[in-house]
Amino acid sequence: MHGTPQRAAPMLALAQLRLPDGATVTAGPGAVIGRAFTADVRIDDGRVSEVHAMISLRGGELVLFALRGRVRVDGRDVTRVTLTAELVVELAPNVLLTVQHVELPDAVLALEGDGVPRQTLVGTTSVLLAPSMHLVTGVHEKAAAVVWSDGVRWRVRLGEGPVRTLKVGEVLSLGGKSLRAVEEPVAKLGVPDTAPRSTLGGRLRIVSLFDSVQLWREGEPTPCLLKGQQARLFAELLSVGGPLRWELLARQLWPADTDVEPLRHRLDVTLAKLRQRLVAAGIRRDLVTSHRNGQLEVLLYPGDQADDRS
Repeated sequence: MHGTPQRAAPMLALAQLRLPDGATVTAGPGAVIGRAFTADVRIDDGRVSEVHAMISLRGGELVLFALRGRVRVDGRDVTRVTLTAELVVELAPNVLLTVQHVELPDAVLALEGDGVPRQTLVGTTSVLLAPSMHLVTGVHEKAAAVVWSDGVRWRVRLGEGPVRTLKVGEVLSLGGKSLRAVEEPVAKLGVPDTAPRSTLGGRLRIVSLFDSVQLWREGEPTPCLLKGQQARLFAELLSVGGPLRWELLARQLWPADTDVEPLRHRLDVTLAKLRQRLVAAGIRRDLVTSHRNGQLEVLLYPGDQADDRS
């Protein structure tokens, strides 16, 4: 720790949910809803997809995004819905998720440091030092530090050291690198690192076929064609229609890999090649945008058209 004044850290945005079996769970940003054993909000029903939906904090609201499953509200299918008290979300016929309470603080806790852009904490987070310092959700056996919320305070453990409270302004020294705990106003969340300034490169028409993606730039006779993992990465993000945690995206692309380090490396390499391909074709690099909290999103400008056939 250094000489920066410290104070109690802000808390997580939270939604209290009643499950179809009557049980009550609390979920925050980044929580995955589905039947998979690893889902944060697990619903043991064959009609629910393994990764059915996800909760995200967007500009001061908790929003539920449909992933690989159907989401219905008030009798109509939706791809996203803002969570409010008493909202009923139908995941499948007669499989209802009821929002009992939503808590939205003015600010949440984020970490930033050497080579790590500011990332909002969305629950239990591990800090890994290889191949470079980065954050992943959950507890990892190789973590240099683990940060989590007990519902009242933010807590941290460095290596095998004691558990203690993490405060805003505190600096964590890890393997010669530093991470700082900072406060992130909720109203700023969900805003891309690179905001749209113009429609440089013309409007886009996108046709996604999952294993291939065609990006037609206005006035160009031929499209920019994405194939293989670059196409799958783009198609997954487009189908979500909103931000997606990098770990969830990587595991959809490489389901056989369980170690976060090669997953992160593969995703970074594929994303870099994808953006190089876009720039070479005269398409804006921020079409695939990285958010400060570790989420990725396809960012469409006014006038862009996307046809998702995946």
